[in-house]
Amino acid sequence: MKETEVQWRELVTKKEEFLHILRILNHYYEMRGETKSKQFAFRRTLADSPTDGVQIFFSKIGSFEYQVACRILPEEQMETWIHIDGIAEERERLKQIGNTEHPVFSLVCLGDLYALTLPSQVSI
Repeated sequence: MKETEVQWRELVTKKEEFLHILRILNHYYEMRGETKSKQFAFRRTLADSPTDGVQIFFSKIGSFEYQVACRILPEEQMETWIHIDGIAEERERLKQIGNTEHPVFSLVCLGDLYALTLPSQVSI
C-alpha cells in the first residue's frame, strides 16, 4: 500500500448511533445558519436515510480526528468530511483530572463507533 492511500474501515453495526450523531450536528449547523452547502444537503438526506440504505466508512487521522465517507444507496451519492470527536477528547481530559462520573461517559461518540468498524478494501 502506498503511503498516501487511506486505510478505510466500515461501520457495519450501530449505524443508527452514527446517524443520531449526524442529526445532532445537523441541528447545530441549522442553528448557526450553515445550511447552504451541497455537503449539508447530503448530510441531511443521509441522516434521514434508513440504515440499510447507507454505507459508512471511517479513517482515523489523529487522536480524535477522523475522515468520514458516507454513501447513500442505491444512487451511490457520496461525500467525505473531517470529524473531530469532541466527546472522546472531553472524556480524555476528564480522566486526566480523575473525573470518570461525568455524563459525557454515557454518550456514544465517533471513537466508540470506530472501535466497532471492520477493515475495508473500498477505494474512495
